[in-house]
Amino acid sequence: MKKLNLLFGILIALTIMSCSSNDDDSNSNEPTIIGEWILVNQIYNGQNEILSSCELQETLTFNSNETLISYYTDNDPCEFFTENQQYSLNGVELTILFGQNSDFRYNVLTLSSTVLSIENFYRNGETLEDNNRTTYQYEKVE
Repeated sequence: MKKLNLLFGILIALTIMSCSSNDDDSNSNEPTIIGEWILVNQIYNGQNEILSSCELQETLTFNSNETLISYYTDNDPCEFFTENQQYSLNGVELTILFGQNSDFRYNVLTLSSTVLSIENFYRNGETLEDNNRTTYQYEKVE
């Protein structure tokens, strides 16, 4: 009888351990910012901006170690630059550090498995007025 009770206790313990490990995986289906995103639209003061073919090649690549690679152009001529930054995502606030003294903060308006939409509301110590904010819309690169 003691052996049966011991066996029963072991089975219960294994069942509890297997259930708790499944709970850890429950968040794996939530959208993540990790990955490469390409710019598809930009809105300033409520108006869609016409983006050049160069601007439509701009990407943000978010890594799991909170580093970010920005690939962007300054237009005229279509010259691209790559920069490494740090970022943090706390709830719906995304902060990107461009060097030691430059930080930009964004409201995350949409984050799904295919769409990222962020609105710049803060730049280098200054909260931007509503009519001076830019919304950037990205699609995830496969």
